[in-house]
Amino acid sequence: MPQWKDLTSERQTKYLGLMEQAKTDPVVFIDRFLYTFDPKREPYHLPFVLFDYQEELVGELVTCIRQGDDIFVEKCREMGVTYVTLAVLFWFWRYVPGSNFLIGSRKEQYVDNTSRVLVGELMNKEESLFGKLGYFIDRIEMTFPFILPAGFVKRKNLTYMSLINPENGNVISGESSNPNFSRGGRHKAVLLDEFAFWDNDASAWGATADTTNCRIVLTTPGIRPCKAKRLRFGKDGEEIKLITLPYNLDPRKTPEWLEKERKRRSAEDYAREIMINWETSITGRVYEEITLSEVGLFPYNPNWPLYTAWDFGLDGVALQWWQKNLTNGKKRLIEAYTNSDRPIEWFFPFVGQDIDSKYEYSTEDLALINAVKVFKKSIHYGDPDVSKRSLLTNTSTRQALEAIKVYVQTNPESNDFISRREKTKVMLQDGLEINQTPGTEYWLECIKNARYPQRLETSQATTPVTLPIHDWTSHHRTSTEYFAVNFKDIPTTGIVVNEEVEVDPY
Repeated sequence: MPQWKDLTSERQTKYLGLMEQAKTDPVVFIDRFLYTFDPKREPYHLPFVLFDYQEELVGELVTCIRQGDDIFVEKCREMGVTYVTLAVLFWFWRYVPGSNFLIGSRKEQYVDNTSRVLVGELMNKEESLFGKLGYFIDRIEMTFPFILPAGFVKRKNLTYMSLINPENGNVISGESSNPNFSRGGRHKAVLLDEFAFWDNDASAWGATADTTNCRIVLTTPGIRPCKAKRLRFGKDGEEIKLITLPYNLDPRKTPEWLEKERKRRSAEDYAREIMINWETSITGRVYEEITLSEVGLFPYNPNWPLYTAWDFGLDGVALQWWQKNLTNGKKRLIEAYTNSDRPIEWFFPFVGQDIDSKYEYSTEDLALINAVKVFKKSIHYGDPDVSKRSLLTNTSTRQALEAIKVYVQTNPESNDFISRREKTKVMLQDGLEINQTPGTEYWLECIKNARYPQRLETSQATTPVTLPIHDWTSHHRTSTEYFAVNFKDIPTTGIVVNEEVEVDPY
């Protein structure tokens, strides 16, 4: 990497001329004055020479930022998209007054890990967003120091999750995923990096609408249902400019590279990370019969009995509201909900109780609470472990629910997984009616993606795989199984009586 003082006067004059062009042309700025870091390839520190698709992306980003439009960039792995986007924001920060930006990722260390770099310790700080910005500045200081704003001092102006331009007052701030992401600020644009993997994604997306006109989503397809996927396929009716960057746009990704990636990844990972496939096929699926279900307008019917299915886990709770269509005999899923790391009392408003002011609920939560308020009393089915103590309250879930007159019925003798699975398969074979809501769409993704673990070809195990993987799909899958294995038709008049309580279905 040449130092400014080592350049000939002719080359210095050339670069000074390019500096004037860079003030109005971000492509010149990136191509001529920025570097990228790639630990996989020597010499590691590389001039940032844009490929054609990257240059086109620069133009799209600049247009969206200036016009205040949202943009969604789905990409193959290692396309340099995050570097390109940060370079565009860096150019605005340097030359365009009024360019305040917020950059975010799913975890704090992916936003800024520079505070963890110790003197003399070798760390790949460029893995974080602010690490990349700091890298831009490091290289500029070494080679083209005149590019930096007047009065810029790195230790003063580049601090944790903050980059300040002392010349024009522009600021790039950082924040990790949280329900209130971006609230309280105003930004020219907001970057949501690898958005398909964020927690609190729907809440964060909603909050950004009030803080910026331009939201920049960068992501590969996610593993679980997410707001990014809903944006990508227009599920919520929101307009957003879509840019797709497949692997074959990058000249480095040769057929040999593609074959190597195919061999070193699982089929699902290859489809998602390399081929940008949001709908990967699942091997070892537990319930192939889910394809027989119909999704559409199948609302709650106040003239039919109502059932609520529960799964109580140490890491989450799932609820589902079911009915049986008395005309055709099919089971109907009216609504579904799941959340994690909440005490059981937090879920009480979803079964008709008043909201306790000590708990916080999102806008989506409140909308669902209001929707299910009109539902009649239901028969509750669920986990035979309902008596176990909650880690959050040290009170058994059964005791807490019975205090509000919710009695969870279960038949422990038929609640092993094999029994649950067989009953669930029979129910699915008859075809479900699924009322289309965000909650039931998430439920559907869970059932479609529930699968058994796959053994390696070299495995010597001879026993059959009998239990599905415990992951994000588990609570909704298990809640559905509890409904299927415990369901009993109830009379359309009169009451249901069991040894614990008389339950009036109306």
